[in-house]
Amino acid sequence: MLDQRIKTNWLSLALPVFISLILLSWGIISKRKLLIIPGFILFGLSSAFFVIFQRLVYYKTFTLLFAAIGIFSFSWLLLFVFLAVIRKTTAWWALFVAAISGAVSLNFLISKQTLLTFIFSISLAIGIVFLLWGTRKRAIGLLIPGLLVSTIGAGVFFAWNDPVEKNGLQQTGTMLMWFALGWILIAVISKIFSRKFTWWPLIPGGVLTMVGAGLYIGGNPDNALGFFQNTGSIGLIMFGVYLILLKYGMKNK
Repeated sequence: MLDQRIKTNWLSLALPVFISLILLSWGIISKRKLLIIPGFILFGLSSAFFVIFQRLVYYKTFTLLFAAIGIFSFSWLLLFVFLAVIRKTTAWWALFVAAISGAVSLNFLISKQTLLTFIFSISLAIGIVFLLWGTRKRAIGLLIPGLLVSTIGAGVFFAWNDPVEKNGLQQTGTMLMWFALGWILIAVISKIFSRKFTWWPLIPGGVLTMVGAGLYIGGNPDNALGFFQNTGSIGLIMFGVYLILLKYGMKNK
């Protein structure tokens, strides 16, 4: 009624935002989890809805989507921070939502969005949260999905993102090599969290490496020399990282 009388065209949209801020303030002051969580969720949803449908400023649709989903992501990030500070609890589920929605929002800044860019950004976001969680808990069981999800997303993106490249064998080989990298990194990083080197991830990593290398070279034999030079350099770097981790593990014994 008031919105129709003063003809603001935004008051009705802003009302849920005001309600969420009141709910948030009440929850923060009282330190009640049952008010903080719905307060932040309502704030994120209502703010995103307001940004998309408001008529105060006019921007391109993709810009509005970036801002709306970005605010939604930021609200979940604030929820994660406030629960950690006020309630002394680490709500990793909130960080997952924040990271995934943030990754989606960033895609709307790209001039050309494709399914592959969404897959890459979302998988990278999920992987980073798992890696942070696993590092915080010092749990290899959380690092495994983090490394695998990240490298799988990267493999799909870098293998199939080039519209000019039409060599299916070579692209499949590239994808499998990225998959293999995830398993190999699990074996390398495991030295930080355990006193012994975890060998079993090298089995799927080695199989995927051989199959991927065979497909990559079979797709274009002219790339064989450059391929072995690059993989040799990467192998030396990973061996150096392993030696550093080995020394680090010995110091902690």
